[in-house]
Amino acid sequence: MTKARPSWTLRAFAALPTVALSAALLAVAAPSQAASAENGQHSPLSAGTATYSAKSTAVRGPIVATAKVGALDITCTLTPSKPFVYYGGPYGGGEEGIATVRCTQPVYAIQVEVALFRYSSQVTYNTHTTYSTTTASADTEYPRMSGEYRTGADAYITWTYGGPTSFIPLTFSEIAYL
Repeated sequence: MTKARPSWTLRAFAALPTVALSAALLAVAAPSQAASAENGQHSPLSAGTATYSAKSTAVRGPIVATAKVGALDITCTLTPSKPFVYYGGPYGGGEEGIATVRCTQPVYAIQVEVALFRYSSQVTYNTHTTYSTTTASADTEYPRMSGEYRTGADAYITWTYGGPTSFIPLTFSEIAYL
């Protein structure tokens, strides 16, 4: 069974509403958390989780998501690598793209999605999720074929267990002529 993925273009345009929705949901959830704490009940986020946001700082990587979790300010940066030629592996060599997310403090989960684009058309895709970490990467490979390549990537950051997820929108690496 093949998993249907939305196009990368649609996902890039969806980034801002996703972040705005997350902020709106947190604003609505905050009063109920305070009421729960007053009644002696504690939710998983009542330990001082304050704000979450994702800010797009560039169309071409890296881009950043930030959060204040308790007393910690956490920044996660998504960086897609410039594609390169590799030797060996499943195709005996080819083009490879890697995307990495680095956070200043541990987060619950990081899901990195990466794709290679040849002359602006997606030719391969991969995703990888890492838990309880500060760093996560995903790579994708394509059989050797000369051309113009770029790595495209986006990421989902889940700040705390049971907490909200921020979306870091699609960003691209530099173009490589391989």
